[in-house]
Amino acid sequence: MPRIDYFAIIHKYIPPNSPVYRVYVPHVSLVTAKALCIAAKLGLSQVQQQFIEEAAMLHDIGIVKVKGYGAGHHRPYICHAPAGREILEREGLGQHALVAERHIGLGIAKEEIVQQALPLPRRDMLCESLEEKIICWADLFFSKIPERLWQEKSLPEVERRATRYGQRQLALFREWRSIFE
Repeated sequence: MPRIDYFAIIHKYIPPNSPVYRVYVPHVSLVTAKALCIAAKLGLSQVQQQFIEEAAMLHDIGIVKVKGYGAGHHRPYICHAPAGREILEREGLGQHALVAERHIGLGIAKEEIVQQALPLPRRDMLCESLEEKIICWADLFFSKIPERLWQEKSLPEVERRATRYGQRQLALFREWRSIFE
């Protein structure tokens, strides 16, 4: 599998001298490192690990299209997931695009989108592949808030947050914890 130059894609959308870059790169680097540790522990192949590295580095690219990160954009933060999918599909990275869309929280089911009237496309945004799940799990532990950027959240802290999202998410958190921790 040819390697993707994810920094070329990041630089295409996020200028290296921008405030967003100073948050984006540390966040995705920490998520990538944690995801790769999990992948190695599980004995995933080099091809799987390469995909995890690339997709984890690109999973939040959609932030450039939301309020607070993208100049002139007013969409809510949660919209960075489908926006990331759109960007990565335009780049010809279909599998990476699915990670960008499905990584938020512990994934979001279509029913949850409808019930909560979330400003998202009416479709399931749930992790399917092991690689997607690993990246989603790793992302739970790191914030993009500048003051907390370099601090990994504790397992109990992440579990408390998962509890706030509902029973499906809490059950999924516990299932993934048994696999990834």
